[in-house]
Amino acid sequence: MKIRQIEYFLEVEKTLNITKAARNMYVSQTAVTKQLQLLEEELGFALFLRENKRMQLTEGGAFFKQEALRLMHQYHLTEQNISAYRYGESGCINIGFVKNLDTELLISYLSLFRSKYPEIEVNPYGYSNLALHQHIQNGTLDVGFGISMNNSRFHYRSLKSYPLVLLTSKSGPLAGINEISEQELENVLFDVRNYPTNSPLEFEGMLIKIACGYGNAIVHQFAKKNRFQDYLVSIPLIPCQMKTISLIYDDHYCRTKDLFIETCL
Repeated sequence: MKIRQIEYFLEVEKTLNITKAARNMYVSQTAVTKQLQLLEEELGFALFLRENKRMQLTEGGAFFKQEALRLMHQYHLTEQNISAYRYGESGCINIGFVKNLDTELLISYLSLFRSKYPEIEVNPYGYSNLALHQHIQNGTLDVGFGISMNNSRFHYRSLKSYPLVLLTSKSGPLAGINEISEQELENVLFDVRNYPTNSPLEFEGMLIKIACGYGNAIVHQFAKKNRFQDYLVSIPLIPCQMKTISLIYDDHYCRTKDLFIETCL
């Protein structure tokens, strides 16, 4: 049984005239007649009663019509799904982000993408900045929201810049300061301006150490909003310094990735 045979059958059933059906399908009358005969031979029963120039469905033809309509509906649905997948209108995309990222930034871009491509499933995952790069490199992630490491293997497209602050313990000696300069900085465990590419320290682990008074960190302003904020205080740097969050990706091809990049940029 072939799709074309089912299409011929349904057109003949609609017109009850092989000549008209052939004209509508842009084929010869002989081609329609031959394919109907082959279809009937395969099914093992007649589809039409032919009396003079009049045609009508047999009982078997009426039964087959219902099955044929279901088959064609599924066939066209499958065609649409494959076409959508081919051109990136469905499928999925794996998106990474640095932990404790600005939630508003992440949700705004993901929501915008969903509004344009609602059939593409978005899978977000949080990592350290180093792990984020590694997962993009090995193909586990398609794109990421993170901090540039100035690595030539990746593309970095700036999304938004944020003021930098010093995070310190509320019980530490710097907690009462309203602003702080470079000259006053001390015991900095982490500096987002010079991200250590081989640092094994996870962001939350760093926050715990700072909350316990082991040191301080220079981070984006949004990082002050975290689960340990009751134990931390943020102090603006003077003069004001900015650091960018970037969209990060490499050269591996993925249609959904390209659509996401186009949406963000």
